[in-house]
Amino acid sequence: MSESVELQNLTNENDISDADEYDEEYYEEYPEEYYKKSKIRKVFGIALKIVACLVAFAVVFTIGAEVIGASEYPKIIFYPELFLKTEQSHKVIMKPLSEPAYVEWMDSKGESVTIKNSEGYELNGVYLKKYDITKNYIIIFHPYAAGVSDMAKHARFFHDMDFNVLVVESRGYGESEYEMSTFGYNERYDVVDWANYIVQRDADSSIFLFGLGSGGSTVLMASSLTMPSNVKGIIADSAYADLEGLFKANVSEFYNLPAFSTVEIASIFIEKNMGIEIEKVDVTEEVRNSKLPILFIQSGDDQIVPEKQSDELYEACTVEGSDRLYISNAYHCEALNRKPIKYGENINYFILHNIDK
Repeated sequence: MSESVELQNLTNENDISDADEYDEEYYEEYPEEYYKKSKIRKVFGIALKIVACLVAFAVVFTIGAEVIGASEYPKIIFYPELFLKTEQSHKVIMKPLSEPAYVEWMDSKGESVTIKNSEGYELNGVYLKKYDITKNYIIIFHPYAAGVSDMAKHARFFHDMDFNVLVVESRGYGESEYEMSTFGYNERYDVVDWANYIVQRDADSSIFLFGLGSGGSTVLMASSLTMPSNVKGIIADSAYADLEGLFKANVSEFYNLPAFSTVEIASIFIEKNMGIEIEKVDVTEEVRNSKLPILFIQSGDDQIVPEKQSDELYEACTVEGSDRLYISNAYHCEALNRKPIKYGENINYFILHNIDK
């Protein structure tokens, strides 16, 4: 009986365990050291929990970004009209740039041409000869989510200015090979290839480069590259200066996507599938190192490219002969439609002052 009583006493809930008894003795003998170690353990434990939460969030966010990016962003790049929020934003983003009459003219007058670029991709274009005697050429680059036919009106405009015209189909569009558009970042190298193509056709040519929208950014990013001496200048209409800033300015305005982390998700998709980091697509930096005079054309009512981006581009260019044309009441890529005479006069002035340099 005595043994069973002793056992009951040992398991009595009011008794102090060996561990608690040891801690109490340790505390009485080394009170300060015990306190410090206990505090460190608590702080360390909290820190571990915070780190674990952050890691878990990062994992969930990354997986979510991959899933969303993989399913949605290819669609935005190839089918942006699916994500436009309103009928008004559809008119802004997807409006045709050339009327059918200009497209029919280009189809009837144009000659299909093909080159292989420096990376081995086959690229297509439409060549519109003015007449044999002229040595002046303009190479035209279309905007994002557009194509060769969208540049028919600009092609006719330069053709009427006595230019031989080459309208380029950017890589990843139509029959031109490549996975997808890189917003001008990789396309800039194709600008040099197309310029060399013209020089091969006509060694005495004088060439100007024209780009509209992201096509303008394409030729601007090419401005720091080594071009044939035949290239005399660049005309960039409605070009963006900073891809990350452009995304931030437009994603909540035009697309039916949440603003929070959308740019980060886009960045993950673009880097994985295109091999470019959007924060490094810095058109302004290339303009700062430009070797060619540039005419910047900015529409005052541009709903897509913030006016400050155009300001940044113009201020970055230090090449003699550069200039700026500002059309106050024009929308994105619509300066020619709004003020054709002013548009033509300023471009003609820029060309005449740089063609013999």
